[in-house]
Amino acid sequence: MISKIFVFFTILGLRVWGGFEDFAKSQRGVTAIEYALIAVAISTMLFLVLGTGGEDGLISRIKDSFRSIQDGLSISKQQSK
Repeated sequence: MISKIFVFFTILGLRVWGGFEDFAKSQRGVTAIEYALIAVAISTMLFLVLGTGGEDGLISRIKDSFRSIQDGLSISKQQSK
C-alpha cells in the first residue's frame, strides 16, 4: 500500500515539476508582458501629446487653427463682394 502511494506521489511530483519546466520555457507570458508595456508606453505618449483636453491641449490648438482659417476665409469672402 505504501509503495502505491509513494509511486502515485512520485508521478504526481514529476508531472507538476514538468509543468513548471514547461511554464518556465514558455514565451507566452513574456510576450504578454511585452505587449502590456508597449500599450502603456503608447498610452503615455498619447496622453502627453494630446494632453488632458484643456486649453493647452493639442486638440484645442487644432480647433483654434481651424477657427482662424474659417475666420480668414469669411473675411476674404466679405471683401470680395
